Amino acid sequence: MAVIDTVKTILGKRVDVSSLSEEGKLVDLGLDSLDLVEVMIEIEEEVGVEFSSDEIAHLVTLKDVVDLVNSKSK
Repeated sequence: MAVIDTVKTILGKRVDVSSLSEEGKLVDLGLDSLDLVEVMIEIEEEVGVEFSSDEIAHLVTLKDVVDLVNSKSK
């Protein structure tokens, strides 16, 4: 499964991602900072990488999340 699909699947458990583009802002989906941390923890478990709280704090768009996951997965 592609990283973007994994991220969308995990986000989709909390919010409607059907119209989310890569540049779509996560806060526009209704995610607050706690929701984002929970999403990132689930992504960590799914992908097998770890993210710092500082990295998570700088995530704004779906593309940001995908790029971070991809950079850690290499």
